[in-house]
Amino acid sequence: MEIRKGEIIEVEISDVAFGGNGIAKVDGFVIFVERAIGGDRVAARIIKKKKNHAIARIDTILQPSPHRIPAPCQYSGYCGGCKWQFLSYEKQIEYKRQHVIDSISHIGGMDDIAVHPTLPSEEIFGYRNKMEFSCSEAAWLLPDAFAESEGPKDFAIGLHVPGTYNKVIDIETCHIQPPLGNDILNDIRAFIRDSGLPIYGLRSHIGFWRFVMLRHSVAYDQWMVNIVTAAENPELLGTLADTLVDRYPQITSVVNNVTARKSSVAVGEVEIPLAGASVLREQIGEHVFDIHANSFFQTNTRGARQLYAIV
Repeated sequence: MEIRKGEIIEVEISDVAFGGNGIAKVDGFVIFVERAIGGDRVAARIIKKKKNHAIARIDTILQPSPHRIPAPCQYSGYCGGCKWQFLSYEKQIEYKRQHVIDSISHIGGMDDIAVHPTLPSEEIFGYRNKMEFSCSEAAWLLPDAFAESEGPKDFAIGLHVPGTYNKVIDIETCHIQPPLGNDILNDIRAFIRDSGLPIYGLRSHIGFWRFVMLRHSVAYDQWMVNIVTAAENPELLGTLADTLVDRYPQITSVVNNVTARKSSVAVGEVEIPLAGASVLREQIGEHVFDIHANSFFQTNTRGARQLYAIV
């Protein structure tokens, strides 16, 4: 059977590849199906055809996998923040273990290496201690939203569509950060909308507001807010900082990173303290960490605690 771009074919998903796409085979030819999982039977539309494989998207789920579950997030499958909310967590960690085995075998050339079962996260949702949201002068609308919208949405703070730099979904609730983070994000969104200053254009490279970064300390239940802008404006940002600290006692640090660089990286050339401490304090076991806005820290604090204990 010859596979052609644009056609819809029925396939059984046998496995999941590294990166999250389902794997199907037609007469030995490999098809990677986006948002599919092992056990699904789907009608899939071919969107790319290459010499050794094709890439497809689900048109219809004909028979769902027994491991497929309802995703709690309305952005699931479209947002790049996470990919597998529609897959049971038990199956997720099975796949992750298998991906390690496959990498050791196919890349490292080593077989019969002991790979222990994946240790699960203590929390499946609300576990991330750092979230980085992009500002965009236009929101990318979910397919259902196109029918409800009277026109393009001219503002977004959220996460990118996978594989894109300029498609940002306006995120009101992200389930992988602690719930208070969503309240803080939505208050910042309202302030930015009312500020009168333009969003930084991802193509034009003109504008002011660039990123909103939130950090959370699990040990102390405290928050850091980092507003990334293209220029300084201490009076306006000071007002935002005071508003947030007054409304949320859990916020112990507000800083402003300023960068005029065109690259979409939420790291400033200059950092200006706005309110509270310049660092967020976290503790794992007997070790206390002072985390700066641009510091690296394992994003799953409870997972890091397990990792450090084992090491």
